[in-house]
Amino acid sequence: YILFNLIIICLNKKIKLKGNMTLASEIGKLLPGRIYSFLKPQYHFFRAKSMLKKRGGSYSYDKVYGGWRVHVPMPKNGKMLILARTFKEFNRAARFGSNKKDLVWKWLNWVFPNQVVYDVGSANGLEGFTASHLNNSQVIFVEPYTPSIETILKTVSLTKIKKPKCSFEIVHAACSNKEDYKKLLMHGLPLPGETLNTYGSRLNYEEGGGRERKNVTFSQWVKGITLDALHYNYNLKIPQFIKIDVDGHEDQVINGSKKIIRSQKVKSWAIEITGEKRIKYITRIMTKHNYIIAGDFDHYPGYKPQTID
Repeated sequence: YILFNLIIICLNKKIKLKGNMTLASEIGKLLPGRIYSFLKPQYHFFRAKSMLKKRGGSYSYDKVYGGWRVHVPMPKNGKMLILARTFKEFNRAARFGSNKKDLVWKWLNWVFPNQVVYDVGSANGLEGFTASHLNNSQVIFVEPYTPSIETILKTVSLTKIKKPKCSFEIVHAACSNKEDYKKLLMHGLPLPGETLNTYGSRLNYEEGGGRERKNVTFSQWVKGITLDALHYNYNLKIPQFIKIDVDGHEDQVINGSKKIIRSQKVKSWAIEITGEKRIKYITRIMTKHNYIIAGDFDHYPGYKPQTID
């Protein structure tokens, strides 16, 4: 216990040794593997909780929902409630909005009030719930991964207890270039917070930068849907704002959105694009239909393949 707290203090203060090493990392090398494996996740959770509290947020564990109620600081309308069922979900919520240069964060604060927002590749729904919280948006989540869908459903349930008039639709499907039915391949454990998944073939995905998709641990058959079909076939409201984050599958999503793009009803798109070919392809389609690049944010400057918003 004393050693654990020493490591926490050292890491929290970032005490430096030679090079880029810290005292805590040097202490970690001396620990038996089992102890180190136990302490490391404990430390990371401690850091996430400390960061959240430092930002003015709070958290509590909810036994009924099986996760932490995380109250994330927001620029207006008080704190936003998000359910986090694993460390990865908690960590994302704790950090969300802390990088003021993040273009998607700026975009979410700019979205017009009372509009329809599609959150494509929702993960645990942070962007969609933020749009609802800040701008009273009507949010449509599109997400194929079942553990993420459960987290979204539970956050919707908690949100509607205090805000019953909030409008949410949840589409459990993979957004792609056509309607079909394929396997969603999972490359890790089927746990909330995991985001490395592949719909159908890995050929349409980016695999650089730690996104290797060769090893498949589990799979689940899920519906494939297009953005065009959601509105024109199934009568969901046409969006005024669309966020897309699908790890290299974004060109396929755009190919399934041609009617919506031509309609000019979408005021703004926030798209994470990976790889030069995709960046050029999607930019060409958007500019052809009179959209302009309002801004871009390079996630990893100098790194290849490039990933931008």
